[in-house]
Amino acid sequence: MVSSAHLLRRCVRSVIYRKTMHCHLATSIPSPPVADTLLSPYLLAKLVSTRAGSTTADILLRNDDVSTGVSTLTLNIPQKFNVLTMEMLDTLQHQLGDVSSDSSIRVLIVGANGKAFCAGHDLKEIQSHENKEATTELFEKCSRVMISLNKLPQPVIAKVGGLAVGAGCQLVGSCDLAIASSDAQFGVPGINLGLFCSTPAVALSRTIQRKQAMHLLLTGEMITAEKAQAYGLLNTVVPPNVLESETIKLAEKIASKSSFGIQLGKEMFYEQLKYASLEDAYHFATERVACNRQHKDAKRGIDDFVNKVKR
Repeated sequence: MVSSAHLLRRCVRSVIYRKTMHCHLATSIPSPPVADTLLSPYLLAKLVSTRAGSTTADILLRNDDVSTGVSTLTLNIPQKFNVLTMEMLDTLQHQLGDVSSDSSIRVLIVGANGKAFCAGHDLKEIQSHENKEATTELFEKCSRVMISLNKLPQPVIAKVGGLAVGAGCQLVGSCDLAIASSDAQFGVPGINLGLFCSTPAVALSRTIQRKQAMHLLLTGEMITAEKAQAYGLLNTVVPPNVLESETIKLAEKIASKSSFGIQLGKEMFYEQLKYASLEDAYHFATERVACNRQHKDAKRGIDDFVNKVKR
């Protein structure tokens, strides 16, 4: 018979192993060749060149609130609608690796400055990639970032104001939770330029219903925040003036829970979806809950509830 102590050690090793694999994934495991989205024509007309002297220090801002355990990454190329350039993707990947290994961070928020959350990839950068190899490299970088968000031990909340287009919409779908302002818009309009949004399709097909995903992908239409919520892409839609406060409120609520339980739960949720058999999924979930039960947070929580102790 497996002892409680042994089961807990197995559980802790699993969490550590997952974290180690995440860091390894972020640096060395290649993704399969992929293709991605372009921006819609009206956004293309609005885009301007990246400002001279832009550095990795200012294209992505990070703020850690040590008092709550909430960290925020803010895309900061507002004059280019926060497009996912090679530089931005590399910087995001680096920061996600740092967050993953920082046990003081309990929840991550991904937001953006300016009128757009993220307008996908930079068309001028894509235009400069004339051969397949360069194009593949760009979209592999993007895919690794999206995978890293999924593998991150901490829950990730997308805070969406304004446009989320193409890979920007993919970014929203790759986060665990998403809150948007009522004026936000969402779409994957690559097909309007002759390029099907293949990699955003991966995130969308795993977040919203297939027919709704296909409708967006095949028509290139933009949808409102309310419709995106109805589709299941968003958890909540709020007025623009409370987007920041409502996102922080949700993040702090999650951060106040057992960090061990939250991290184990996130891993369990996505892993059980991989099982084709309902019986296998329940077997895996049973092992996880038995593991969770042996942790001190669960022991104290159950004891307090049974004994009517309030902390």
